[in-house]
Amino acid sequence: LFQVGRPSPASGALVFRVVGVRPLAGFDQAMAPEDERDPFEWEVRSGSTTFLQHAVAGSCAGVMEHIGMYPMDTVKTHMQAYPGRLSITQAMRGVLRNQGATGLMRGAVVIGAGCVPAHAGLFATYEIALERFVDERQGHQPTRVAACGAAATCVHDAILTPYDVVKQRLQLGRHAGALDCVASTWKHEGFRGFYRSFPITVAMNIPFTGVLVACNDAFQRMLNVGRSGGRETTIAEAPWYFACAGVSGGIAGLVTTPLDVLKTRLQTQCTRRSGHGGVLAMARAAAVQEGARGLLRGVVPRVLLSAPSAAVCWGTYETVRAALLRIASSPQLADVGPIFSVGSNPCACSSSQSTATEGGRGPLSMLGGQELDCRS
Repeated sequence: LFQVGRPSPASGALVFRVVGVRPLAGFDQAMAPEDERDPFEWEVRSGSTTFLQHAVAGSCAGVMEHIGMYPMDTVKTHMQAYPGRLSITQAMRGVLRNQGATGLMRGAVVIGAGCVPAHAGLFATYEIALERFVDERQGHQPTRVAACGAAATCVHDAILTPYDVVKQRLQLGRHAGALDCVASTWKHEGFRGFYRSFPITVAMNIPFTGVLVACNDAFQRMLNVGRSGGRETTIAEAPWYFACAGVSGGIAGLVTTPLDVLKTRLQTQCTRRSGHGGVLAMARAAAVQEGARGLLRGVVPRVLLSAPSAAVCWGTYETVRAALLRIASSPQLADVGPIFSVGSNPCACSSSQSTATEGGRGPLSMLGGQELDCRS
């Protein structure tokens, strides 16, 4: 950082005073030998990702997850809500026969609208919790990472549960549309009807998200990709984000299937026609009437749904987050130019260049008192 001094009385040359030095973002990467540079290595490690960037990346991830895997979710809902045994093929044929091909996407608009604020809250809460409670210098901390995922899940479920209730009832072919479903639920069940399944939803999603993020973090550390070891993500590792999240999502979906069965039945039953009541009564009825296998109904489509959903969701989140960081930092890198130029005025130092230099990252080192005579 330079400050222009008064012209020298003897020669009339401008004198510059060095007032500070700040390393530029990406300087080490730019100065690396050509064959050692990673063309996808945009970022440096920092905690500068804003809440808005987390929210936008999380919203994109949520839309991609729910809409991309929606037909499989519709099949799973029919299998879990049906009182008898129903295979994947039978459920698919039933939907196509009764509702047509569009029946596989019925309710998608509702969950698409709900997942934007829900996933924005999920990922923003998760990142804030990670920053405050997980110290990368202490290595792998699965318990703390899982706790951060659990906190994020509570925010997510508090927003998404009413949307999920409407979505699943539309998936089963009930009601003329979303507004009719909302009006009918409010009339016959009141506000409680939208949140009857909230306790079991949280009880399911807390272990689900906890297992998912803990396994995902462990796999990334094992493969030395992602933000393991305190470093930032790079787009070159994007396939590994999807792979690690996919395997983790499959494991989490498998171990939480019984809770998902109970959640689906609570959300799709009508209290006027069902005597099952709450979660415990529903679990007892399922165990007595169907045995242990009743609580594992839909396990195959759930795993087939959870694995790619987690891969799409978390992989998209990391990729979009990296892209937003790149977009935010590129104007700074583009504005940085040479301080000195050769020409009629070799000592010209523009204000825009000084501003760009001040925008760089790193500690400011004061070197006051040094002067440069620019007569040469």
